[in-house]
Amino acid sequence: MSSIAYITDKKMIEFHRLNGNASINFWRPSSSKRFTDFHPGDLLFFLAKGTERGPQKEKGLIGYGRYSQAIKLSFKQMWNQYGLLNGYPSEAALKEAILKVSKEKNLAHQFSCVKLTNIVFFQSPVYLSELGLHISSNLESYLYLDKEDPQTTASILKKAKEVGIDSWTSIVSNNAPSDRVFEEDLIRHILTTKINDLPDHNHKPEDQRKALRLLTTHQKNNPEMHWLNDHKQELFYFEGDHLTITSALISNKTDFTQKLLLILGKFQVISKQAHDIPSFNGKSISFKLLTDLEASKEWEDILKAYQIELLTQVVVVSTDNA
Repeated sequence: MSSIAYITDKKMIEFHRLNGNASINFWRPSSSKRFTDFHPGDLLFFLAKGTERGPQKEKGLIGYGRYSQAIKLSFKQMWNQYGLLNGYPSEAALKEAILKVSKEKNLAHQFSCVKLTNIVFFQSPVYLSELGLHISSNLESYLYLDKEDPQTTASILKKAKEVGIDSWTSIVSNNAPSDRVFEEDLIRHILTTKINDLPDHNHKPEDQRKALRLLTTHQKNNPEMHWLNDHKQELFYFEGDHLTITSALISNKTDFTQKLLLILGKFQVISKQAHDIPSFNGKSISFKLLTDLEASKEWEDILKAYQIELLTQVVVVSTDNA
């Protein structure tokens, strides 16, 4: 899980807000510095020009979106595919905006199109200096927010909750339930900071690789699920007011019971920590456990009592390092 703050035109973001766009095309010239650690479900925050304050001309964050996918398109393809979701009222206005920021003063052959969904706007800007994070005024494109402190994204979302979430998008679009989306993101990132230090029950590197393969396959079959954090030990999915967390357990017959007890304890800790988050009030949580061995009926009943569904999966043998 890697959150990014990207320098953005406030007028473009305001166009999206006023039009109630629940998803947008966040376009960049294909020659732009490419993201090296950004995955579906990660957050891209809008670090907006036009919000500068103080002697350092600090820019503020005015909202964010969840990264969905990235493709390369020509200018014409980009307009034909996304239209107003590019952030401008006409093809000519989009072209003018691109030429204005282009160093070469011409259209690039291709653009990196980052589709963002579940857009959330803040009532007022959130300034990183208020959270103890100072960035260079010479920043040209973006920075990873959690690189130095894994709690930065959670801190930003907590601050955004204080300043308030803009409700206009929800009013003009039935597809943009900003309050619900924001609460889910807040819960996810607070929960991540709480469980980052919990031990991995798949101790051996080989077991970790097998667990990752199980979870990756499960995610491909359930694209609505995303990684809970960068450790890639759990997937999460919100459906209404219910949170499902999925993990994987690799074992053998001699350590199966011991590892089940460890994962049972870990899930109980996660459940307790989730219910300690104020935003989780009124929500429920359950777990799914992918395992490469079949458990006894007795164990299945025990886990079911703790809201844990056991799913036996076949581990595909691979020679890669995934």
